[in-house]
Amino acid sequence: MRIEARKMGRVSLCSEDVDPLVWTPVPGIAVDTLFLLVIQALAIILVSNLFHSLLRRYNQPNAISQILAGMVVGGMGLRNAIVHIDVDNVEDMYNGYIAATRILYMFLVGLETDIASLRSTARRCVAFTYATVAASLLLAAIVSSGMYGSMMHSPVRTPEMLAATLMVALTNTSSVSVARIADDLKLTVTENGRLLVSAAIGTNIICVIGDGVLRSTRMARENSMDLSQGLVVLTGVGLALWLVRPAVTRVNQRNVGQHHVRRRDLAFMISAIWIVGNFPQKLGFDGLPTSFALGLVFPREGPAARSVADALVPPVNGLLIPFYFATIGMRMNFNTMSGAIILPGILMMLLGLVGKAIGAAVASAYLNIPLCDALRFSVLLNVKGHVDTMNMQFAKSEGVWAEQALYAMIIGNLASTLVAGPAAAVFVRKEKEAYAMTHQALESLREEAELRMMTCSNSAHSMPALLSLVELMVMEPAKQPAVQVVHLFEGGHKRAAAAAAAASSATPYLPPIIDEYDAGREAINDMNTVVDLYLRSTGIALQQIDVVCSSASRDVDAVCRCAGEARASLLLLPCYREQRYDGKMACRLEERRELNVGVLAKAPCTVGLLMDRPYRSSGASFQVPTSVDTSTSTLLHPCSDRAVRHVIAAVFLGGADDREAVSVASRLAENPNIGLTVFRFVKLSTYDTVTSSTSRAAAAAEGEGLGRPFNDAEVDERFMWRFYENYAATEMAMYVEKVVESPADVVETLEAMAGMFSLVIVGRAGRQPKDLLVGLDEWAEAGRELGAVAEILASNTSMEMGSVLIMQQHRVLVQLPR
Repeated sequence: MRIEARKMGRVSLCSEDVDPLVWTPVPGIAVDTLFLLVIQALAIILVSNLFHSLLRRYNQPNAISQILAGMVVGGMGLRNAIVHIDVDNVEDMYNGYIAATRILYMFLVGLETDIASLRSTARRCVAFTYATVAASLLLAAIVSSGMYGSMMHSPVRTPEMLAATLMVALTNTSSVSVARIADDLKLTVTENGRLLVSAAIGTNIICVIGDGVLRSTRMARENSMDLSQGLVVLTGVGLALWLVRPAVTRVNQRNVGQHHVRRRDLAFMISAIWIVGNFPQKLGFDGLPTSFALGLVFPREGPAARSVADALVPPVNGLLIPFYFATIGMRMNFNTMSGAIILPGILMMLLGLVGKAIGAAVASAYLNIPLCDALRFSVLLNVKGHVDTMNMQFAKSEGVWAEQALYAMIIGNLASTLVAGPAAAVFVRKEKEAYAMTHQALESLREEAELRMMTCSNSAHSMPALLSLVELMVMEPAKQPAVQVVHLFEGGHKRAAAAAAAASSATPYLPPIIDEYDAGREAINDMNTVVDLYLRSTGIALQQIDVVCSSASRDVDAVCRCAGEARASLLLLPCYREQRYDGKMACRLEERRELNVGVLAKAPCTVGLLMDRPYRSSGASFQVPTSVDTSTSTLLHPCSDRAVRHVIAAVFLGGADDREAVSVASRLAENPNIGLTVFRFVKLSTYDTVTSSTSRAAAAAEGEGLGRPFNDAEVDERFMWRFYENYAATEMAMYVEKVVESPADVVETLEAMAGMFSLVIVGRAGRQPKDLLVGLDEWAEAGRELGAVAEILASNTSMEMGSVLIMQQHRVLVQLPR
């Protein structure tokens, strides 16, 4: 009787006499059902936040809390209430929401993907993906022969279809789940994290293609005309991807200088993303690869990308993703659970884990990855999410196995995702320990290692010089990881107060000024303009992060936290001393000095303070990208007749900071637009023991043979010998030794650099040889934060003096053995 009533209810809902007020825009969903869905969503958000407040201290991702919240909410009976109202199959309804979430979220994943970093890990990613996929496919093919005829107490139609379906099920990985876990735990900035996410996406796409082949096989067997729809999908998706860049470029051109595009342009772009992503699904294929590819090719520069991201991220991360993971737990029907369903589900999860582990172990031997790390990767790559339950709908319709198999898959999906939580926590702990205990300095950076940089500035006025320096340090923009651009801007109350204090009471335009400053939009728009210009001109990926200024201590904590999350090796900031129109360097804001001092004390990596001189009267400027610089002045390389745009110098007295200064200068010397000269100051009493390259080579060979720790002087000698052999001997840079007897010689040599170099790189004080600093107490006292050498260069009021970059090498308390 209840079944007949439900059928009659559905017939009445589909009849012509239905009240239009009870319908929603969602097909087949009435107002009362939608109301229960809203209650479900609110309950999921509330319960998941409660769980996450308890689990986040154990580094558990949000997905685990949301799955547990789904189990709690599903146990309340809301799921059964929806079934009993007017929905024939709650799984079909959930699959609709899940498909929409996958399309939007994978577009955002593609949009936020660091393509340059992806290229650098392409070989390792392909090898790791193929190894795990091949092992899983082979294991599934072997296991399927033992399951034929007894799969879930129901005979299957053909052993071939069972083997193919089982191969897809055991091999597949939920790219949405893995990407979300990695994003929550900030793993995508690490090389291992990118390898994990890339392997998950690659595995998922391979299985999507495999599922498409199975569906096409069925169409061909049934002589269906729908087989040609695959060609239609490929053609339509290819055309859409080809049109993305010109269409978005046109939108950016109509909204130049704006933080966001106009609403109609935003509505057009979001509608196009939705239509293109859903186009394959309407024809029976998975839209995940399409939406991910659409995000990859979407241009990052300009207001279009910012507008789309700002419009989609809050609803997707705040509502759709929590509901996506919660439905994994909500699908648990505790009334129908039994050992006959739980044991096969756990078995399927374990078989998938074994296949991934075998492939990861093989790949670890080829890629020189520690076996324990590879096994952790296999646990995370075994996360299924909803992919199996979506694919199993096709298997069920084909009679591959019985309906109980779908419930077993739900158990397996739940177990695989929950097990990934502890594995991800260990992953995060290992990555944080490796970053904190590794010397984050350019001196110790391996040649094949990537240089991760971050810049930070309070205004758009000082950002061009920092980004110009970044451009000169990047040899191959296509392989350079994204550079974080942290923008500290003042909040509404501080800027309104500043505007009110600067304006007189008789000024009639005071309210508009305060309103303009309240939003802080002008500062953000100015920074957007600078970042977009350098992104287009240099091809370097730049990611802007806007942070509202608070107190100096909180700003320092925010900057250092961003540097740690980005796993930066080099942090560049503008120096608190700014050039005035008369050439003098002065501190305009005490808060910026406190920011410099705080970052130097707490930074988790090497720090560079750029004392820019934008009003320098001669030479090239650091205010525009090299590709758009209209300056016609050219200089000669100090070692050859080759023309260069910048002639720079590095000063070496000794110590870790000076070694870091020369390391930065050496990286700049590899740029064909740079001519480098390194000045080494030596005392007359020690000149005979450090001059010749022969003595340096002998000292280095002797030190290597002793097998003992080096003192600071020996480390300096080895470092300068390597620089001489790699750069000075090959005429990539000039090496000059200045013999000094008194402080006056040091001051005279430094002041003579005015008009010769556009940039002078020096080390910060504190770890330089004391015998070279004797007599410079006056300068050292005046420049306590910067050092005596930087203070001498900063005190020069000549308009010919170039900019100064002050380097402080990262200090680590515990050094991991190499």
